[in-house]
Amino acid sequence: MVLVRVAAIQARPSGGLFTEKNLPRALELLDSVAKLEVDIAAFPEGYPSTGEKELCEKAREINSYVIATMLQKTQAGKYGSTCILISPEGEVIGRQGKTTLLWVFEEGLFEPVDSLPLHNTAHGKVGILRCSEIIYPEPMSMLSMMGADIIFVVSNWNANVIHLWHRIILVRSWENWMPIVGVNTAEWVKSRLVYADFELEPRYGGHSIIVVPEDVSNMDEFIVRPYSGEKMFTEERLIKAKAGKDEEILVADIELKRYSEFRWKAFFRNRRLKFNKPEKVFR
Repeated sequence: MVLVRVAAIQARPSGGLFTEKNLPRALELLDSVAKLEVDIAAFPEGYPSTGEKELCEKAREINSYVIATMLQKTQAGKYGSTCILISPEGEVIGRQGKTTLLWVFEEGLFEPVDSLPLHNTAHGKVGILRCSEIIYPEPMSMLSMMGADIIFVVSNWNANVIHLWHRIILVRSWENWMPIVGVNTAEWVKSRLVYADFELEPRYGGHSIIVVPEDVSNMDEFIVRPYSGEKMFTEERLIKAKAGKDEEILVADIELKRYSEFRWKAFFRNRRLKFNKPEKVFR
């Protein structure tokens, strides 16, 4: 049995996201990750936003894969928010933008992209979804059909609807029989957000979770156990680790191969891919 140790770094933004103030704390948190002997560690969406060189050096120092977000200004005057995957050798081996913007809050600020890559690592194929990309089923479905072994959902999710985030992650995990590391910021308050005629003061973050599918190895077991009276697919069984609202590092050991084998040999057996593309779209 080969276990992969993953970490959700629930970091609290210092003065908001997309500021240089977050880098020193990010490096300190990675020092803490090193003590936990983590294989793959992920920061939340938008964090730390600067310091790619320093993060690469730290990833090499702690011998771990690191997922982080960088911010760049584009020629069109908008911002490019790029999620990077750094190898234990300190090299950026993956870059990806954001395909699904959060409606009016991001549509005028960020430039969306049309590609969603899968990243090869020594521990398996890693997919990354960024906050609002988890809202719809298609991005996760595409990554799973491409052969992902685990998905990291890096987020800065509204604290008032955190229960919705948890439910979406649990459903996406079920739909794709996929381990998911949901990384949120620690709880923080954005001082001012203007929408239409409203001045908002949103509260974000907290309650990162690491979710795994039910522990079954074959279709007979999958069918018989719940019909024999065993309560399965409950939050208590599927949520492997759950954080509070403050800054912390959430860690779990996951056997990726076990879930991948059942996904392809049994769970996806009757999946009908023809329904991924509708014959007609109504608007």
